[in-house]
Amino acid sequence: MEISSGFKGILQKLISGSIKVRAVWGERMRSEILAFKKLLEERRRKVKIYASSISSKDSATFFLIREGYRRKLAIIYPSKNPLDLCTIFFSEEEGDLNGSLSYKICPCNAQNARELRRIFPYTKPAPIGLAPAIGTGDRIGMATPGHIRALRAARNAGIKVFPVLAQQSAREMKRTLRSPQEVIDDVTWAVFQESYRDGFAADADHLKTEEDVRAAFSAGFTMYTIDPSDYVDYEADNCPLHILEEKFNQLPWGILKSSKEEMIKRYVGKSFEVKDLNGRPSLKLSFSREDLLRAAVKYSSAIAHALKLKKLLDDLFKGERYDLELSVDETDAPTKPIEHLFIALELKRLKINLQSLALRFVGRFEKAIDYIGDLEEFERTFQIHALIARNFGPYKLSIHSGSDKFSLYPIMGRIAGDIIHLKTSGTSYLESLRIVARHDPSLFREIVKFSIESFEKDKASYHVSVDPTQAPPPEKVPDERLEETYLNNNEMRQILHVTFGSILSARGENGKWIFKDRIKKTLLDREEEYYKVISMHIRKHIESLWQIKD
Repeated sequence: MEISSGFKGILQKLISGSIKVRAVWGERMRSEILAFKKLLEERRRKVKIYASSISSKDSATFFLIREGYRRKLAIIYPSKNPLDLCTIFFSEEEGDLNGSLSYKICPCNAQNARELRRIFPYTKPAPIGLAPAIGTGDRIGMATPGHIRALRAARNAGIKVFPVLAQQSAREMKRTLRSPQEVIDDVTWAVFQESYRDGFAADADHLKTEEDVRAAFSAGFTMYTIDPSDYVDYEADNCPLHILEEKFNQLPWGILKSSKEEMIKRYVGKSFEVKDLNGRPSLKLSFSREDLLRAAVKYSSAIAHALKLKKLLDDLFKGERYDLELSVDETDAPTKPIEHLFIALELKRLKINLQSLALRFVGRFEKAIDYIGDLEEFERTFQIHALIARNFGPYKLSIHSGSDKFSLYPIMGRIAGDIIHLKTSGTSYLESLRIVARHDPSLFREIVKFSIESFEKDKASYHVSVDPTQAPPPEKVPDERLEETYLNNNEMRQILHVTFGSILSARGENGKWIFKDRIKKTLLDREEEYYKVISMHIRKHIESLWQIKD
């Protein structure tokens, strides 16, 4: 029988009887694990026990196992008068251990995940509030143990950042054919597997419709990132003033609880003082009539849509806490400080209390690669945006397409480390492919070829600048060069990154997955190496941004 890492040494000693178990899990738990282990060995079943998951509730012992490529929940409980909490789990196998103990082996399905969250509340997501945070969700649904290990390592180094372990956008879930419930449940099982008890959040990212919001709420998400980009008027930046006036007159004033006259009175000719961290005046921002019209026409309908979805969330949560983010980052032009100020003031007036706001910053935040742009210009403008967030919120600045921006992290951390929410979910998919490249080169070549063929279709909703025709043919790259050629190269990282949906949803004529199952099997065959690769990469993000300062 294989025992997972984490408490591997302790459990081996516990099972062998070479340590005093009462100081570890207690004599009762030791005997239960011994009985379960003996039963499976007698039946010649090859099962991996995730020792770190072993948990006790009342008189029952819960832990995860993996048999073949299937993860399962095992429960050991008293045969006489079984506890209600044991009977509610749907099982695929039940039996007797030693006359006084019974066991159940249960699938890791949605029903059992729901009951697990009820019995062990640490497996249920919670709101973040204004704490600095990192979003680490992943496309495949298997990387969370690596994320947790990165967080623990960072915490041991003195860095505290709140994890958003379940983070996927409505668009990403559609592309990977995963439901919001599957995203939450995958993280639930991983948190239980690692016995992670320090809290985590779940971010339903880029929600555009009421249907998106309701689906995320039903699944148990705690953070809602509203994406009103369909309501942003991009023509407002450059259209003539007479057209701008017409658009301004036609804004949804009823929903905005205002009128054009009131808005002009609120802003035109008014100065708004922005203070530094010491409370001293740092700069003043003021609206000309043209400034106001362009900002109002560009963003007011988006704010009205956000208000509509926020009211729906309030109705659904019935006074319970949740986190709210507004995302206006998917615009062609960077968000101007005066636009940021307008958004902040209007949100406050309408009592839309954000925990984070995603802006479009200067430069290029392309997927899976470092920042492209002038670092000095970024620092100068980011400093202004951070002060606006502090003065007129407070709320955090959310960094979308935030993975692998290592040249920016020291700047962000120095200026606003306490009000940053970094989103990184896509990068874990690429790191997963490292394991495939190392241990199944043929499969990796298939993935590369399919990704190159799918790139033109898949790149539509992403900011990337790469020519797939320049990609090296995978059949001409030797095995030992695959990882370096395709996963350490900016152009190829982008191609592989944006085509995740095509790879993970592709089916053959027989209806079976072409790639997904084989990727998962490769990762499980090298499970500890996989978690280590993920952990090292995410830890690098955390330590680069929230590095300890002398």
